[in-house]
Amino acid sequence: MQKLLIATACLALPLAVSAAIKPGQWQITTRMPLPVMPQIPDEQLEQMQQMGITLPAAGKGGNVTVKACVSPQDAGGDYPPLDENVKRNCKVQDVRHNGPRTTLKVLCDGDVTGTGDVEIVTISPERYTSSFHVVGSVQGFPVDMSSTAEGRWVSASCK
Repeated sequence: MQKLLIATACLALPLAVSAAIKPGQWQITTRMPLPVMPQIPDEQLEQMQQMGITLPAAGKGGNVTVKACVSPQDAGGDYPPLDENVKRNCKVQDVRHNGPRTTLKVLCDGDVTGTGDVEIVTISPERYTSSFHVVGSVQGFPVDMSSTAEGRWVSASCK
């Protein structure tokens, strides 16, 4: 269950939007409907915190917050620089831009297998919102989930 949660959370985290954003340190908060948070060993929780991941409180719903460094190249890209796990295991397809709105599809074949639809709305160079829907499986567990996220620029330098 723990790997299912972590893999699903990583898949649900587009780390930035397309060319209209600033490079630098970003904070992304993702809201996912979670049934019940599993107990995570202290050692693993500490590793996740060192990666900038703050897990939601136990119970229904909750937020996952991460920090991400967006390079000038990524900020100027055609589609969102996604989480490293997504980059490794997923292919981005059907990128479409319509004003401040970008949509794309991901096809994944790794720990996460399935398809996802992402919509990103650039509110300003320092803020965006996104929604994500994925259908497939995570390490054999069926997944059909949606999430929303909000990214905000924190500073020009990454810490």
